[in-house]
Amino acid sequence: MSEFGSGLKRRIWLPFILVAAVAVGSAIALTFFREPSNARLWTFTVLVVAIILAAGALLVRSLIPSVRELASAVERVSPGSLAKASRDKDEITTLVRTVDSVVTELRTREQTWMGDLAKRNQLVQQLSRTVQEQAASLETTLNSVDMAVCLFDSNGNLIHVNQRFSSLLGLGADKLKEMGLLPIVSELQKLVSRPEELVGAAEEIYRKPSVARSITLPCDGGSVRMYCAPLLGELSSLIGIVVSKGESTDASVVDRLKSEFISTVSHELRTPLTAIHGALGLVLGGAAGPVSESMRELLDIADTNANRMIQLVNDILEIFRIESGKLQLQPEPIDVAGLITRTCEKVQREAAAAGIHVETRMSAGLPPVLVDSEQVEIVLEKLISNAIKFSTSGTAVHVGAEPMDGAPELMVVWVRDFGAGIPLEAQERIFEKFEQVENVMTRQHQGPGLGLAICRGIVEGHGGRIWLKSESGKGSTFYMSLPVAHSAAVQPMRSALTGAPSQDRDRYLIMVVEDDPDTRNVICRILQSGGHFVMGLEEGSAAAELAMRHHPEVITLDLLLPGMCGLDILRALKANEQTRSIPVICVSISDDLMPQAIELGALQYIRKPVDPNALLEAVRLAHASATRAPEKEISAGRR
Repeated sequence: MSEFGSGLKRRIWLPFILVAAVAVGSAIALTFFREPSNARLWTFTVLVVAIILAAGALLVRSLIPSVRELASAVERVSPGSLAKASRDKDEITTLVRTVDSVVTELRTREQTWMGDLAKRNQLVQQLSRTVQEQAASLETTLNSVDMAVCLFDSNGNLIHVNQRFSSLLGLGADKLKEMGLLPIVSELQKLVSRPEELVGAAEEIYRKPSVARSITLPCDGGSVRMYCAPLLGELSSLIGIVVSKGESTDASVVDRLKSEFISTVSHELRTPLTAIHGALGLVLGGAAGPVSESMRELLDIADTNANRMIQLVNDILEIFRIESGKLQLQPEPIDVAGLITRTCEKVQREAAAAGIHVETRMSAGLPPVLVDSEQVEIVLEKLISNAIKFSTSGTAVHVGAEPMDGAPELMVVWVRDFGAGIPLEAQERIFEKFEQVENVMTRQHQGPGLGLAICRGIVEGHGGRIWLKSESGKGSTFYMSLPVAHSAAVQPMRSALTGAPSQDRDRYLIMVVEDDPDTRNVICRILQSGGHFVMGLEEGSAAAELAMRHHPEVITLDLLLPGMCGLDILRALKANEQTRSIPVICVSISDDLMPQAIELGALQYIRKPVDPNALLEAVRLAHASATRAPEKEISAGRR
């Protein structure tokens, strides 16, 4: 770029040099007509030549740097655009054309950016509407609870308050939102018999929101319970105040009320989370057009936190099912080596990001275990994820299985890390709800402290137990014992579901029965992204009739529908000869209905929020199963 302008400099100097040459030539010519000693003529000639050369130097000095600076700016905006300029005789024309080309390109980019900005604003508005609907749903749920409820964030700012709490203190919701945690507790202490305990607990929670705490105090005709649950680390704790009237202050009653409240709120969250997670996945996958890098970064953040929220809601519901005795297990003979291999493959991405190598250490010839494959896989995945979190980068996590010494009816599956280890005093309480090893780890590794409690509930539900061995500075090993199956046969359907994914790219007609419009739209878009033809139904009453008319190859069915229950629709489909063979995949937020749905003939059961890959794989397997069924009937007839 330093050479740019050399030609222009020569073009500028050329006329000045010619004029100077003419002046010198004229002086020489005049000497033939004048005396040789005419000093005035040559003095005048030298003066004229000096003026001409000074003018040329001044012009070059003022013009060339500006031209080079402009050329440098153009080169920065559009590299390589001036590659031919240094060889072109007319550099000014080349620079003008290049500037015009760059301006045209910048205008085109501006129009593209404006279009991308419009799409991003549309997406943000859609997500904002979804969040507002979710907040409205939560507010409706809180107002329907027969208790006074007030929720705060970790900074003591009020998040939600229901009408019963406002009526209890005689203050409006807007006034309460201005007050915050400690001022509201000051108003609330008038209702309890030991106000100093309530105020002290509130101050302690306000100072250390990362520590799980709970206090229940009697009040006139009921109780006041204040608790702190560090859901996603120190910055995302949930502080709640629950006032119950006309109820016993017994701790079991309070726990029951809290469990019912958590269950209700969690169920209400799963439907909007399904829509949010699915919409984000479609946008990131390019369903709404190309995604710029800056937009992708923001969408990745939203998708990551949506997944964390989904996992949190699932964990809370899992704990609720375990504690209420509603955990439904479907044990069957499972190849433990295959189960461990599949789970290790699922956590490979997390392990690679942390710089951890996951290795398997399994004994040869292991018999199958009699377990619920999905539930045990959840336990194993949580144990491996915990081992990865608390391991140092560059180390390994070992996962293994072996027969249990002295108990041939049991098998031991274990996960070993080589991290800092767990202190002895923490090993007794680590399997309790909302427990973390220590406050330092709570800040370093975000999480609600529900994972190991869920693991214990699932393992004990299988008749086994879970325990650990740990030594400071040498890592920890978590063990779980599982019952061995008496038969080595694994059910064919389970083998099909866990086999390698097929490369089948067939396109099917799929009927989607879902009352929530956002969720229905997301499910339809996921199926369409897989190349399938989709027909969506809002009301289930017409499902059986339309299935007879169009005969879809697969049906996805929500079980919690207004009017006609999803189970009744499933029953009608299986009772009709024309629709009996159509495979049905149930998609629901409730696991309580799964046994009835499977008994009525549902082929698979998917829990909301829906994972796009899992849904597409379920459709493929359902169609493959329906295709194999007639072949089996023909084979049986030939025999």
